[in-house]
Amino acid sequence: MMTIFKSGNPEALEPYIGEELQKRIHSARHICALLPDNAYYLTFFWRDIKNCKKNEERQHFYCSQERLIYLGESVRCISILKEMPQEWDPFYQLSEFFFQLTADDLDTLQRFENSISELETGLLETQKPVEGAVSRIVEMRRELLKIKRYYEQLQTIIDRLAENENGIIPKESSHRFDVLSKRIETLKKFVLDLRELLTQTREAYQSKIDIEQNQIMKVFTVLTAVFLPLTLIVGWFGMNVKMPEYSWTYGYPYVIVLSIVVCGICGWIFKKKKWF
Repeated sequence: MMTIFKSGNPEALEPYIGEELQKRIHSARHICALLPDNAYYLTFFWRDIKNCKKNEERQHFYCSQERLIYLGESVRCISILKEMPQEWDPFYQLSEFFFQLTADDLDTLQRFENSISELETGLLETQKPVEGAVSRIVEMRRELLKIKRYYEQLQTIIDRLAENENGIIPKESSHRFDVLSKRIETLKKFVLDLRELLTQTREAYQSKIDIEQNQIMKVFTVLTAVFLPLTLIVGWFGMNVKMPEYSWTYGYPYVIVLSIVVCGICGWIFKKKKWF
């Protein structure tokens, strides 16, 4: 038997879970509690990982050997529950709900991975720094952090149900919760790998920028090294003292040739050192 309450007010479950547990709902992010009547109460925040910017929605479940009660307003969750046969065991229905809830998550995460790969390719192949690239990477990491926390609370709940500490969950349903736990662990690990990939992308992009900046600084250093001797020559022959070169017929061409020779020597040294 299944009952669906299209309401986000947890007070509707007070007759089933008691006043004390109901007070914990407002302070706890997720709960999976074994009740005195050998039923389970669980609540968590469902997140649409296809659109992480959408607000989380709190979901409530009461599951016993006789009935499964759902309390929430999520269109996605309600549609999943309505498609289940009413004759199924309540715990089997609950396990199937979580299977359906996470059925498309792997595909969504793979698309997320493709987006990261495209971002990495675009950032590393571009010749100029991309405006807002680091901010975009940080935003994607923030979204993955929200997904990771979502899977962490799901795993905590599923692991508690898989323990079946009071033995009321049928063997088949208990096995399905074990499988669910492994699936969610895989999804969570995938998210962690994506966060690591984003970190590597940011570091590679930052290294590329640093290399380009070093190349620019190398150019300025070479130019400074070339013009430093010329500055010395200009300063030397620009002094307001009587110098023999002033009365020499070839004094001016001599300074020009000297400057060209200095530039040539500097260029030869830089080329030999492979500075450019």
